[in-house]
Amino acid sequence: MSDEGDIFRSLEPRQHAEVERQIIYSSYPSGHIFHVPNEVGQQLFVLRSGRVRVYKLSPENRALTLMVLEPPTIFGEMTLVGQWVHDTCAEGMIECVVGVIGRDALRQILTRHPQVALAFMELMGQRLRAMENKLADIAFKSVPQRLATVLLSLSGIVPGQPVGTSPPSVVRYTHQQLAEMIGSYRETITKAIGEFREAGLIRIEDDAIWLTDLAQLQRMANS
Repeated sequence: MSDEGDIFRSLEPRQHAEVERQIIYSSYPSGHIFHVPNEVGQQLFVLRSGRVRVYKLSPENRALTLMVLEPPTIFGEMTLVGQWVHDTCAEGMIECVVGVIGRDALRQILTRHPQVALAFMELMGQRLRAMENKLADIAFKSVPQRLATVLLSLSGIVPGQPVGTSPPSVVRYTHQQLAEMIGSYRETITKAIGEFREAGLIRIEDDAIWLTDLAQLQRMANS
């Protein structure tokens, strides 16, 4: 598991312990909503374990998942700028352990430790690029291409990079969840999943989707 989302990773042990003392952790069940649009944010969320999705809702209540976050990372960071108001929803996809740190305390940390501020800026840049890529995919790629891209991403594989010999797997998301990740409809995803299985690209067992033809999935994602 990568620690690129951990903005406190460069702190020395003593400094890291001081920061941790300012974070209050709690356990939350699957489906817990951490914030919603237009809600004033007074704190930053720190994901220690679990999985959180950040999404937007249309006026028709249709969801588009912007990011699926894995620990260690942060979310709710947009309340640190502008009007201090959230513009997205954040929901636990499984049971999570999430901490909160007050906005003022975080700003003191960013001022006192420039390396944390730099890591924070780098993370924001990565997320901006990810949003730009998602927008381009929705505009220019077909549903099978987008589905291949998201399955590779969820399994930790970067399209175009070499992989090991054993087939990676993805937690078995519902067809609705996958549809919301790529900006499509559940019925369309159900059809695409069936076609992937028939073509031998994936295998579904219990709670996992196994990627059995990585070469073809990567060709689809990169085309």
